[in-house]
Amino acid sequence: MRARATGLLGAVLLAVAGPAWGAGAEDARADYLRTLERFEQGVGFSLERVFDSGLAAARALREGREGPPAPLPGFLVNDEDVLDLRPDPRFFLALAKRRGTDVDREFFSLLGRTYAYDGVSRLYHAPGGCDAFDHPELEPLYRNWTRFWATHPRAYTEAVDQEVAALEDTVARSTCACGDRESVEAGLERFLKSFPRSPVAPDVRARLEQVRAGTSDFRFRCQPG
Repeated sequence: MRARATGLLGAVLLAVAGPAWGAGAEDARADYLRTLERFEQGVGFSLERVFDSGLAAARALREGREGPPAPLPGFLVNDEDVLDLRPDPRFFLALAKRRGTDVDREFFSLLGRTYAYDGVSRLYHAPGGCDAFDHPELEPLYRNWTRFWATHPRAYTEAVDQEVAALEDTVARSTCACGDRESVEAGLERFLKSFPRSPVAPDVRARLEQVRAGTSDFRFRCQPG
């Protein structure tokens, strides 16, 4: 997979004569650009409102696409053949540092620590599709995301829920492991030791027992496809 930054707002505004989209996609994109501009001017919008508007525009552009990937400020284009716009944490963190709140800065700092530099792949999920169960950041990320959720339950709820769910899905359900059996066993043990009361702890414990017994459905050193 490849990802590339979309450029600054001024460049995007000059690129309006690009590919055609449906009216809904155009409206969502225009709403995001307007919201972003007003936030930059310090007029009336929170950064969370800007972020939510950008996510809505990205979804609308993906669903209504006709032509090559569309530029959207603050979002990265993943794959030139399939339009998949992902938020660029660095872009939004810069906005948060200029005009955001402490919660904004905490959220986008954490989002930036979750993703690789391409803005697309989570650190513990390799671009090829396998998961690193023993990745050193897996437990800290789960601790920080669940702590953010508990401390700021009404902030960035959709994105926070997605990140918590992605981490829990990895340890409780993913079967494609980047490493060998020993690395998976070590990763699951560490997760259980750190989060014995996690909602997925029973599933993780059962998986660990299966790995030890040699009866798990894991694919070790997994090569997807």
